[in-house]
Amino acid sequence: MITAYVPINGALTPISVEASGIIPAEAVWIDLLQPTDEELAFIDVKLNLDVPTEEDMQEIEVSSRLYLEDDVVYMTAAMVTQADTPRSQVVPVTFVLAGHRLLTLRYAEPTPFRHYASEARRHSVPCATGEEVLAGLLDAIVDRVADILERVQSDIDTLSGEVFPHAGGKAKRNYDEILRRIGRSHALTSQVRESLVSFGRLVSFIARPATEKRPKATERSFKTITRDLAALSDHASFIANNTSFILNATLGLINNEQSGIIKIFSVAAVVFLPPTLIASIYGMNFEFMPELAWPFGYPLALLAMVVSAVAPYFFFKQRGWL
Repeated sequence: MITAYVPINGALTPISVEASGIIPAEAVWIDLLQPTDEELAFIDVKLNLDVPTEEDMQEIEVSSRLYLEDDVVYMTAAMVTQADTPRSQVVPVTFVLAGHRLLTLRYAEPTPFRHYASEARRHSVPCATGEEVLAGLLDAIVDRVADILERVQSDIDTLSGEVFPHAGGKAKRNYDEILRRIGRSHALTSQVRESLVSFGRLVSFIARPATEKRPKATERSFKTITRDLAALSDHASFIANNTSFILNATLGLINNEQSGIIKIFSVAAVVFLPPTLIASIYGMNFEFMPELAWPFGYPLALLAMVVSAVAPYFFFKQRGWL
């Protein structure tokens, strides 16, 4: 699907473009969402571009993601999508800046694109050139990443309260669920960090001195976005460290509980081993056993078993081993 955005009265008006149609000359932003081969060929011919294919967008080399060709800037970055679902993923998105026109190519629908397009239709935004649209899109992406990190931070704080309850808290912990939530938070944080690194490189690449001087407002926008990305990267690292701490603490608590269970079994074995030994001795079927003829042999054997069970328990208790 091809959508061309034309600035009218300070707002962006979307116009749907067919593969055999005409791209408005006034369009400053052309958005390709899951384009077909026919639509890609149409854009290449109409705009005299070499738009990367979906396979090209998957390349991870910096030289394959950020490059300049015939005064056209090609930039591909990783974006987090479906962050509000258990199946978040990182998808590549390509930005092509040709002159003062921006072309975006994506095979997913990240939230920032939808929000920015909606806001640009309703409100007056800087959109006279493709650079201004790119700055607006990047700002929306930064806001979305910040929202994701805030939610992950909230989840980690909640997990911390469950792993380390307040004094007197005796609620039983569901460690399976806690580990799943920790894994989810860690995976999402890793995806966000990957996205922040790629966009940091993209902004550094586009903010380089250009042959044609950009408006000061646009330059300030790129610098602000660079600072925001650096701050979010630091915060993502902080959250990742917290997640690792919570994971290690949870595993430590699980080991403590397992040790407690093993300790109970060990105490039970120590308590019941001597009585079992006595019962085994007097359970042997030998003809000549003097104690078998004693009138008090049976109660004495029971008393010996009780004493042999209680004595080790109190001995261990006195030594502080229990």
